[in-house]
Amino acid sequence: MRDLTRPLQECLTALDHKRNLQQVLRRHPADRDELIALLRLSVDLGTLGPPPAEPGFRLRARNRMLAAAADRRRSRRRNPLTFLPRPAARLALTGALALAVTLGAVMAAAASGNSLPGDPFYGVKLGLERAQLTVTLDSAARARLQVQFTDIRLGEAQRLIAAGRVRDGVRQIDRYDTAVAQINGTLAGTRLDDRAVAELSRFMDDREAYADASLKALAGSLAAGGDSESAAAVTRSRSHVDQSWQGSKRQLQARGTASPSGDDKAKPAGEQP
Repeated sequence: MRDLTRPLQECLTALDHKRNLQQVLRRHPADRDELIALLRLSVDLGTLGPPPAEPGFRLRARNRMLAAAADRRRSRRRNPLTFLPRPAARLALTGALALAVTLGAVMAAAASGNSLPGDPFYGVKLGLERAQLTVTLDSAARARLQVQFTDIRLGEAQRLIAAGRVRDGVRQIDRYDTAVAQINGTLAGTRLDDRAVAELSRFMDDREAYADASLKALAGSLAAGGDSESAAAVTRSRSHVDQSWQGSKRQLQARGTASPSGDDKAKPAGEQP
């Protein structure tokens, strides 16, 4: 236990001579809380009445206060940050909390990658997708990213059905259908050059073919298992998804023809159109 005799004596002297007690406490920042507690105990002792005349009263009171301080130190848990000054301790604690939050967020993001609708981290997964779309400023890259996310919805539906959660899987196919239809609206507000249009068209053709084959296989599997109702629902979604893909590709071609083409470039003076 740290010897508080000297700083306590300075505090008592400051009180006796009506000096600035705060100045004394500032000289002992590590013992400030303990000294304040001892001084409060001193005040409590004073309320018992005037001290006896013998000179040893003050010594006995001081020893009693020091014993109380020792009991408090033994009873409380040791704080690993007590060796630091207060501002440094607060900074270290803040840094530790920030690191814990960051690690928690990274772990949650990693855990959400394979989550399915109904899983605890599925909301985190959707939030990360929205964040990616928000920070992607290039129109072509954002459209491509949106198409990739529709693939994820379709994959989730396949996994749900494979796990026996057929109703959840059919509902997820409806969400996939909605996501494909939203691509059309996204493309309507973008301006793309001919190269971006050509690359996106090839990518969308590939994803459309994959989706059509996947939905056809799902409907056939459900029908073979005797679930004709779910099979019919998947077949209807397949037809609507095909229409949505065709609409999105027409919108994409319109975005390309809306930009100036090579035939619209200025011709040399005197040349007739």
